[in-house]
Amino acid sequence: MEWKIDAAHSSVDISVRYLVSTIHGRFTGLRGPIRLSDAAAGDTPELLSFDAGFDVTSFDSGVPMRDRHIRSEEFLDAASHPEAKVRLVSLAKDVPPRYLMRVELTLHGVTHAVDLVADTAGPVTDASGIPRVGATATGRLKRSDFGVTAFQGFISDDVEFTVNVQAVPASVPDEQLPPAN
Repeated sequence: MEWKIDAAHSSVDISVRYLVSTIHGRFTGLRGPIRLSDAAAGDTPELLSFDAGFDVTSFDSGVPMRDRHIRSEEFLDAASHPEAKVRLVSLAKDVPPRYLMRVELTLHGVTHAVDLVADTAGPVTDASGIPRVGATATGRLKRSDFGVTAFQGFISDDVEFTVNVQAVPASVPDEQLPPAN
């Protein structure tokens, strides 16, 4: 069955060590198609594929000056690389409903494989009668693998991230979904 990411209820959250504390940030506007297996009522469908993207200019840490710096040429260069892409490469079912997956992440114009652990949920029907499925995936990457090397020694090379996704059937008109910021 074809589904699509509900951008208003999905995000990519990151955390990275800076000097003596951890800084958190979020990318919004995650969007794209998802293919799930057909499943009996009440059963969680299996993930078959996805191909998603998010707007790099949406980065928000709650500190506008820092956000501008992270989006600048020195870090993510959002003007030259405004979209990050994520594509499923391989998938192994762990203990249901958990998956071990490898994705291709394109960020800052560089594509690398990244491993994730994902837990799935649903389907459920929301208050508007729209079916929903969801997943939360976690992983870690090295920012230097993507050519983001500014302030090494002050900012950790390791970036932890969590991807939160809610999806609805692709047939649901966009105007029935809340607008994404």
